[in-house]
Amino acid sequence: MTIPALIYMDRWGRRPMFVFGAILMGTWMFANAGLMASYGKAAPPGGVNNIAEQSWEIGGAPARAVIACTYLFVASYAPTWGPASWVYPPELFPLRVRGKAVALTTSSNWIFNFALSYFVPPAFVNIKWKVYLIFGVFCAAMALHTFLCFPETAGKTLEDIEEMFIEGLPAWKTKPDFANSRRVERGIVDPEKAMQFEHSPVRVEEAKPNKAL
Repeated sequence: MTIPALIYMDRWGRRPMFVFGAILMGTWMFANAGLMASYGKAAPPGGVNNIAEQSWEIGGAPARAVIACTYLFVASYAPTWGPASWVYPPELFPLRVRGKAVALTTSSNWIFNFALSYFVPPAFVNIKWKVYLIFGVFCAAMALHTFLCFPETAGKTLEDIEEMFIEGLPAWKTKPDFANSRRVERGIVDPEKAMQFEHSPVRVEEAKPNKAL
């Protein structure tokens, strides 16, 4: 399910992947919670087969529906948040802080995954099927947060993204824009920017002959 994202990610843009991915994932989590609450029952003390984390029993068609919703959750994550969450941070930050920023986002990702792996088992013991409600609420919050706060970066140069933040353009008004990046790929540079580059201190130093040679 990640393959479509590898092919169409730039055409879709990052915002739809975040917003619609979170909505879909939240849908399957709320569906699991509803199925568990409606058709399930508490397991015997100590859990099924004496596994405390297996604190809720459900069988028949509702159980198969829970399995289907769980697979659909993964199928919704794989082409959206899965790849987009790795692509977005390097596109978002300017070069002067990109290394530290991407290191921070990556470490945060793994830290929260680690915390989640410790949260889920005792959560199933203590609040049982309501764990799915928590996940669904988080997914709904993700959809709202990304819609309001995540600007589109697909196709934009670093200069485009910096100008977008300077102008204060609302995130929901941004969209993929490949115009400037395609011009740069063809070697078409803004004359004003080219002149600034020609007269920059770095350019002047590079133009000086190396006396050591």
